[in-house]
Amino acid sequence: MIKIANIYDDLLNLYGDTGNAKALAYHLRETGEEVILDKIKFGDKINFREYNMIFIGSGTENNLRLALEDILKYKNDIIEYKSKGGFLIAAGNSIELFGKSALEIFDYTVTYPYERTVGDVCIKTPLFDTEIIGFENHRGVIDRDEKIILDGNFMLTYTIGPLLVRNPRLTDYIIRKMLAETNSPCSPSKADYTFEEKAYETSRSTDLKNIISA
Repeated sequence: MIKIANIYDDLLNLYGDTGNAKALAYHLRETGEEVILDKIKFGDKINFREYNMIFIGSGTENNLRLALEDILKYKNDIIEYKSKGGFLIAAGNSIELFGKSALEIFDYTVTYPYERTVGDVCIKTPLFDTEIIGFENHRGVIDRDEKIILDGNFMLTYTIGPLLVRNPRLTDYIIRKMLAETNSPCSPSKADYTFEEKAYETSRSTDLKNIISA
């Protein structure tokens, strides 16, 4: 069994980000794996040790501040979770929760320039030979060049919305790694990404000029 927690889904779901957790659970079930997807709201107790995957989406600046107030009490739990190989995806401005001015899990600082960063992105990563496509809309800026931060089983990106739905290679990569590391007998090849592949090709065929190496 694989357990996924979508934390602060009531606060940090500004662009329908929770659909990523649903898509991940759906395709894991296609492999034959039993999956529990819990939606954990602001104020609910989070037991990180219970979960294989934590997903956290984006929100308004006010909602992000509320989430920060709550998540700070879990700093040691998150450090332990990461050290033991737990999976985490932080999408959108929730990436700002993990820097030096917040949880201090990662060594980056967030600044807030006057202008927002808005636009399509096409990101190269070392994970596979196709780019990750997405959209950004945020005011905060981290002092690192990467568009996607990869560290162990943690992945953080300012990319918002249907990150996993639009990028089937990324979803497949995560599922294969999760099944391998949980010693699951299920076959990742049973997951069907037909619709996601069409969505990817449609989006990829548009003029995405902002190609950045992660």
